[in-house]
Formats: sequence, C-alpha cells, structure tokens
Amino acid sequence: MTSVYLSSSEFPGVASAVAIGAFDGFHLGHQRVIARLTDYAKKGSLATVIYTFRQNPKVVTRGVRGLLTTNSERVDCAAKAGIENIVLEDFSTRFQGMSAEVFVRDIIVARLNARVVVVGKDFRFGRARTGDVQLMSRILEESGRVLVTVDPVIVDGEVCSSSLIRAAVEEGNVERAAGFLGRPYSLEGVIVTGNRIGGRLGFPTANIEVPDPVKLVPGNGVYAVRGMIDEIAVNGVCNIGVRPTMTAASRRTVEVHLLDFDRKVYGHLASIEFIARLRPEIRFSSSAELVKQISQDVATARAVLG
Repeated sequence: MTSVYLSSSEFPGVASAVAIGAFDGFHLGHQRVIARLTDYAKKGSLATVIYTFRQNPKVVTRGVRGLLTTNSERVDCAAKAGIENIVLEDFSTRFQGMSAEVFVRDIIVARLNARVVVVGKDFRFGRARTGDVQLMSRILEESGRVLVTVDPVIVDGEVCSSSLIRAAVEEGNVERAAGFLGRPYSLEGVIVTGNRIGGRLGFPTANIEVPDPVKLVPGNGVYAVRGMIDEIAVNGVCNIGVRPTMTAASRRTVEVHLLDFDRKVYGHLASIEFIARLRPEIRFSSSAELVKQISQDVATARAVLG
C-alpha cells in the first residue's frame, strides 16, 4: 500500500530514492523513470518516493486545461507500480517563488532524505524554472547524493509526453493515446440518472458523471469501450457529446450502452477504458436513422472488442 503525504514536511525522513515530476498520465516515459527508481532503491535498500504536486504546475502557470490523471488516479498508478510513498506537495505561490537551490537542499535533501534522485533529462525546477539537471547534480553531489537522468521514450518516432497524449485524447484519437500510455485511456465516475432517451430508442445507456472537473474527457464521438462496474467486466458503446439529433444539449455528456448487461446500477462507480473511436458525433435527420446507426455502432464495437 502506498503512503500518501500532502506535504514534504510530513515525510518521515527515511533514506529514500526519489522521482520528481508531474506524472500526468503515468505514460511510458514515466514508467521508465519509475523502473530506474525502483532499481536504484533495491540496490541501496532505500524507500521509493514519488514527489509531485496536488495542482499540476502547467495548469497553474500555463493554463493547461484538462489532465490525464486525477490525484487519486496518480496514487493508484503509483501503488500498482509498487511505489511505497507519494508526496503531493501544494504548488502554492510561496512554493513557486522558491529558488532552485533551496528546493534541492531544503526539500529533496533535508526533508525527503533523498540518497538518489531520478528525473527526465529535460527536467526543470525552481523559481521561473531556472534549475536544470546540471545544477541539481552539482548540489546533490555536494551532499554526497546522486542524480540519475533518464532518456525519453520514443514511440513511432515521437517523444512520449503528457502534452502529446492530451492532444490525442482531445481529438478523440484514443488509439494513439494508448500507444503512449501503454494502456487504454480511461474515465471513472458515478452512474447517474439521465433523460432515458436511449432506453426509448431501444439502447439504454448508463450516464457517467465524471466527478473531477480537471479530468480530460475525450473529444466528441462514439467509442468502443471496456469497463468495470461492481467488479464486473463489461463491454460497451460510449457516446460523448451533446446528442444533437435528440436534444441538442449544450452540456457534454458521457453515455455508455452496456452490451449484454441489464442490471440497474444508478449510484454505482464505473470505470471505462477507451479502446477505439468508431465515428464522430453526427446529427441525423430522424430518430430512425439514429437507431440504424447505433445498431451499426454496436455491431462494430462487438467486432473491435472481440
């Protein structure tokens, strides 16, 4: 089980190996960093620590909208990777004003007792991002500590990055996103009561309310998905959008028609993985045309999902 600390001052100060970064998505590049972290921790009998932030720095300083992973999802990813500790520091105005030197000496060395620090080669830190890996290496060496830098992961000729994955998800290209994540992109939320239009058309849907507004929802369209509800594996067809044929709603919804599943699950937690985008969201001239298309979507999803 991973221990969660909401401040570096809460960490007990045991000798540790620390990975630093935003870790939005826990993509293949992050997984390479974690692999190096756990390797060095085992060799030195050190506690493993991920040091990150409750508020993603790019959201605060650059206005990035929508993240690949919520805080709870990052903690879950850390646990699955075997990480013993995760620090979710407050990216406050005071913290943003901290110099690079103070960050390394007071936070990483003094509070986290990092004997080994693992970061990507392009890692920047400190006030106005003035610190780089050369500066961090020098400061750590002065304290008898070691910096390990990790090369980026290249997928299909491109450097794996959270920003690239966010762009793919926003476009609805969930297959491309999965190639960089090393797993399907997913959403988690509570099943809520909808307007039951799907039921009247013969394709009842589970309306998923994504609770965290920071979570990035894929672009409008129809997707083949896999999911879990009450620890039961399900397949489905997911529509994301404004339902232009029936309601032309201004608010985007996430609706899943679950295949071969007829239980009432309002109020239950659902997790869905986006396997493939089947088509864009389209406005049809009649409900009959919509029903015909949904039938085709279901058949295509069954073929995709096997």
